[in-house]
Amino acid sequence: MGKHALNTAVAVLLLAAAVAILVAQDSPPVAFEVAAIKRSANLDAGGSLGLLPGGRFRAVNFDARTFVAVAFRTKPPRTLAPSQIVGAPEWMSTERYDINAKISPELAATMDKNPLLMPALLRSLLEDRFKLKTHMEVREMPVFALVPTRRESTLGPRIHPSTIDCGKNPSKCRIVGGTGRFAAPSITLDTLATMLTKPAGRLVLDRTGLTGLFDVDLEWAEEAGSDKPSIFAALQEQLGLKLESVRDLVDVVVIDHVERPTED
Repeated sequence: MGKHALNTAVAVLLLAAAVAILVAQDSPPVAFEVAAIKRSANLDAGGSLGLLPGGRFRAVNFDARTFVAVAFRTKPPRTLAPSQIVGAPEWMSTERYDINAKISPELAATMDKNPLLMPALLRSLLEDRFKLKTHMEVREMPVFALVPTRRESTLGPRIHPSTIDCGKNPSKCRIVGGTGRFAAPSITLDTLATMLTKPAGRLVLDRTGLTGLFDVDLEWAEEAGSDKPSIFAALQEQLGLKLESVRDLVDVVVIDHVERPTED
């Protein structure tokens, strides 16, 4: 590289760095303005987590491990599977917390345009209030691959290519979930794989090779003795899909340090 070309390259890099600094200065900080945390009083109650009108955030009856799973996701709606969080002390899974927090109006105005702001907000909260320190690794571990039952077969009777436009008909795109039931219109099979991770007990990766949006309705047995099929049998019978046990390289979050938060 000639001297002129080198000087030009250096100038471009310096300009890019200056622009990045200016953008960072002009952007609202990705952090809660205020946040109140306390231990959940009713562990048997259901949980909820999300943004509310007016830039408010509320999480009810969630454990710290779940906060980490959401905070380190790389793309919605996929959160980390339990196996992707390494080194977490037991209390992170057994103790649950309620969080009431608020973000600035400037930051709230940008949330719809950038869905990854929510994980960034939770990471900031965990680092500040839980004193969380982590590092990322890539490890080989057992996972499930979601694949068609037979490559040449059609899909099952309870999954169809979607014809719903959720942008025009948001009321028709409500996801129904509960004990042993998942029904969702107009979702990708990657989203389905995300949903299957918890009942399957292992990270599920979409390996169907099928693109597009699908209407899905799946029912399975959560408890022994039910007349419904297991999650594995239900997938094959109702959706024409199955879970194959494989090994794959997976991103994991390693917990280096974490503390119980001071309640306020």
